[in-house]
Amino acid sequence: MSLVEFEQTADVGHIILNRPEAGNSVNPALIDDLGKAVDAACAAPVRSILIEARGANFSLGGDVRHLAVVGDGVAAELHDMATRFHVAQLRLCQLPVPIIAAVRGNVIGGGFGLALSTDFLICSDTARFATGYSRLGLSADAGVSYFLTRAVGARRATALLIDARFVPADEAIAIGIADRQVPDADLDEAAESWATELAAGPTSAFAAIKRLTGEARTSSLAPQLDRETTEITALAGRKDVIAAISAIAAREKPVFEG
Repeated sequence: MSLVEFEQTADVGHIILNRPEAGNSVNPALIDDLGKAVDAACAAPVRSILIEARGANFSLGGDVRHLAVVGDGVAAELHDMATRFHVAQLRLCQLPVPIIAAVRGNVIGGGFGLALSTDFLICSDTARFATGYSRLGLSADAGVSYFLTRAVGARRATALLIDARFVPADEAIAIGIADRQVPDADLDEAAESWATELAAGPTSAFAAIKRLTGEARTSSLAPQLDRETTEITALAGRKDVIAAISAIAAREKPVFEG
């Protein structure tokens, strides 16, 4: 049984954490299967990705029991685990399609980083987010320091990493960690509906937007304006975009091929 599965429903790819008996905690085997699931997502003809998890918790973060067994070798083990997790995560982030995380229960450590690395995050009212690392005397991995800083700002990210407190769903929405909150019973249906809606949209435009916002983190204004001109001009030459403009002008629903 794979600890991370990939499934496809129509144009939506599903990456599913599947270690519910251990709270989807991250161990070497789960990281191996995450890499395989991401590879499958990259190869599949999907127009959006939905990351979800089986069980009551999205992820409890690093498997502390596994690390305890490693003992004096924990530094080497964490180096290997973080490196391989980051390879899969970076490959996921480079996908040119919109990615949604649907989370419930505890979202901690590496699981928090995985959720934060998506384009959209929808949570149930049971969700609780925590960095967790400092409780073990550790700092961060899975991009938590990067994505959390982008989401909430450097000062608040530093505080959340240091005090490692749990952030409830309502606060996560308020400070920019999550985008939507729904009752727990509605999470799966709401996330699937959102992913399907995105898959029907102008995915070439979504890819261009992701490239632009990625470059904007380190770009000055003039080159960013040049990139905007390049991207919007390329999109405007697409047949489906030309047809969409005509459809919207005629108050009809546009249909996008890419």
